[in-house]
Formats: sequence, structure tokens, C-alpha cells
Amino acid sequence: MLIAGLAFAVSGCGNISNIRAYSTAYVEPASGNTARLRVITNGMACGVPGRDCIDWRVPGAGVMAVSESGFADQNNCRSLGMPESNRRVQAQELARTELKVPAGKPFAMNFQSEGHVSAGYSYSCQQTFRFTPKVGQDYELILLDGGQCLVALQRLNPTGKPENEPVEKAGLCRALDVF
Repeated sequence: MLIAGLAFAVSGCGNISNIRAYSTAYVEPASGNTARLRVITNGMACGVPGRDCIDWRVPGAGVMAVSESGFADQNNCRSLGMPESNRRVQAQELARTELKVPAGKPFAMNFQSEGHVSAGYSYSCQQTFRFTPKVGQDYELILLDGGQCLVALQRLNPTGKPENEPVEKAGLCRALDVF
């Protein structure tokens, strides 16, 4: 009985931080070196500035874009005047927004979609990853769930061809945040 109570108490802490991640909007840096990031998604994209792991307690961490209403109201189409890419994304109910992110520091992200049922199978998508934006650069990040998880990052170049940028797997900063 004691073990069950302890497990419930510990899991509650993690659940509170996860709820915060869904109800708190990402906060752009007010100063310092920045890059611009366009996020296009049919799920929920959350960012953690200055970290190479997922930690919803970091100031500024939160929802960047989400295709459904009710989650930190980040499903608007905001433009910072970034150049268009050559990619065409065809999916319904996409959230698309452009935000400033800190540059020269790691930036961790979490992408997840709700479960879908297709041909009798249920699937959902959850990816955690990180990258380090370069100062003054523009990036486009496509996060889609269409039966398979798609995470595609490009650095946009207004005078030339966009370049694919690698992303690396990111874990949790604290193991107990999984509960």
C-alpha cells in the first residue's frame, strides 16, 4: 500500500509538469542572438529554449504551434516575413506559425499528435529532438503525423536552395518527468 501511494505521489509531479507544457505558450527571447523558426504541424509542437533535453520547468518553454484549439491558443498563423521554402505540405488542419528562438544554444522540442485510427489500427506520434539554431538564420520545421512521424528541418536561404538540417534525439532532463 505504501509503494502504491508513493508511486501515485511521484507520478502526480510529472503529470503537473506535462499539463503545464500543454497549457503554457512558448515565450520568444526578448533579447540576445536569435534565429527564426517556421513550424508547420498537424499535431502539437512544444519548445524548450537553451536545453538539449526536455524540461517543461525552463522559463520560456511551452507550446509553439498546435493544430487544435484549447492548448495555449498557439494555433494561429503568425508571420515574421520569412522566405518561403520549396516544400509543399498537403494535409488538413495544419498549424503554421513563425517564431523567434534563441540562437547559438541548443533548442529541444517535443512533437506529438493525437491517436488516429486507420484500417482498424490506432497510431499516434511522439518525437523528442534537438538542434542548435545559428544566429540570424531562418529555419522551417515540418512535423506531421500521417501514419508515420515526419520531422523535417530545413535552413532557408533567400538566395539559394534550402538545406536540410539534422536533428538529434533528445531525452528528458529528469527521468521522473515521464510519469
